[in-house]
Amino acid sequence: MAIDLVMRRDWLARPPRGDYTQLDSTKGVKVHYTGGLVSPGIVADHDQCVAMVRSIQGYHMDGNGWIDIGYCADEETEILTRRGWTSYTRLRAGDLVLTLDHGTGMSQWQPVLEVCVFPARPREMVRMEGAGHSSLTTPQHRWPVERRRAGADSERLWVTTETMGHADRVALAAPCADLPGEAKWSDAVVEVVAWLATGGRKDSIGVARMRAALTSAVGPGWRETSDGFHLPADAGRRLSEVAPGGVPSHDFLLSLTRAQLALFMEASFGTRNHLTLEDRAAAEAFMFAVLLTGAPASLREKAPGGGWQVRVGRQQSFAPHRRGRFSITRELYHGEIWCPRTENQSWLARRAGTVYFTGNSYVCCPHRTVFEGRGLHHLPAANGSGLNAGHYAVLGLVGNSGLVEPPDGILHGILDAVQYVKDYGRAGKEIKGHRDGYSTDCPGEPLYAWVKRGAPRPGGDNGTPEPPAAPPFPGRLLKYPPVMRGPDVRAWQGQMKKRGYTLDVDGAYGAESRNVCLRFQREQNVPADGIVGPVTWRLSWEAPLT
Repeated sequence: MAIDLVMRRDWLARPPRGDYTQLDSTKGVKVHYTGGLVSPGIVADHDQCVAMVRSIQGYHMDGNGWIDIGYCADEETEILTRRGWTSYTRLRAGDLVLTLDHGTGMSQWQPVLEVCVFPARPREMVRMEGAGHSSLTTPQHRWPVERRRAGADSERLWVTTETMGHADRVALAAPCADLPGEAKWSDAVVEVVAWLATGGRKDSIGVARMRAALTSAVGPGWRETSDGFHLPADAGRRLSEVAPGGVPSHDFLLSLTRAQLALFMEASFGTRNHLTLEDRAAAEAFMFAVLLTGAPASLREKAPGGGWQVRVGRQQSFAPHRRGRFSITRELYHGEIWCPRTENQSWLARRAGTVYFTGNSYVCCPHRTVFEGRGLHHLPAANGSGLNAGHYAVLGLVGNSGLVEPPDGILHGILDAVQYVKDYGRAGKEIKGHRDGYSTDCPGEPLYAWVKRGAPRPGGDNGTPEPPAAPPFPGRLLKYPPVMRGPDVRAWQGQMKKRGYTLDVDGAYGAESRNVCLRFQREQNVPADGIVGPVTWRLSWEAPLT
């Protein structure tokens, strides 16, 4: 039977408010459901299916502010890039931003794939406000959380503002996986820069220690007086290259090893958990350094003219529903909303000086009819960013109450839609559930069980088999230079050799392995950086063989 496709014009779809993101080829399809109550009456009344599809588009455009059938932060929310905190108006695709690999719990620098900005208009937003946290996001905004239960291991999940529970904790910081392994500067230089950035006080790290650091870092020529240490002109010029005006540059801080970041913190903060500086730029630099160490940080102005205080937090996460003097309210917001798209589906946000990690279609009815959503070659908003961005979305009209078990007509319609996007939309072979990209109930237990069985055609046995599951990501990025060695490298090399690539399985990730990685990433239409991260690792096992 040929596909029974109802085009947008035929179900009276509203025109989009903007341009779609192009999707020229994909790894396959992610299956969704509508959630909520779906009336069983749609099985006998096709007009109800048409009305539901229109209702879904209206909710996505009017409720979510999307350009078409298809979650976001306010204008005050900033994002951390390698050049510091940046507003959405200055953020560009390709900028490296700090993200959270929610599988490993480590932070990573990843390029922004797309900056999604939605126009200003009145819309309901959710404000979470209290000591140590401030956010203003759209309803159903996604959060990476750790769910802790008594007597059981904690688990990492994606939740929405509405589904966040008392056991859920939002990540405030995470150890960075991308710190250099080899030192570029001596420890003495690190100590001297920390001393300069805190104002060059004689008592900042101890007199004897400062004398030793200056002798090692700048050599003879420095002077000691009753009010402090004084550097020779040539040493001052050299240090100004890494700390112009006494403020450590972001490039300098990014070049420090994990041990040197700890040394920088100890030399500047000492045993305190806060530091007050007159210059905001210096305070921003110290906040950047704190976050690179994997510790949480906040920044606030003590009083007009009273300086800027950087505070190191003691907790890696916080539980919004467990905090005293903490409120979760809804309010009307009239400004623009925005969200970056990254491979890890997450980004480090700052609002009102507080920092936290946050996140960022075809419809089939029971009558074996397929409604065109955004159409071929367009990124579906329902899939969102990260692991789901490389798939089309096909939505079955079933919910989590009412019509829950998908009738054969819906299953046939989903498979008809899958074949259609394969034939005309350059879709790959994968058929997965929405939850395979991140933790969610979608597409519901009955529909997901069918997907896991290989999505067989009702009355036949010609479903698409599941690809082999990838082993757990080893927890570190495989990259070159320098050469990295280990069993994780050997496992990845062996898998790539099975895929037909020519390389030595020697456990050493060097130039040859990087070149194979680049080729594979380009073939899979993911950002090609030559680094085996969580997505490239998974695709090495699960991507269809060509």
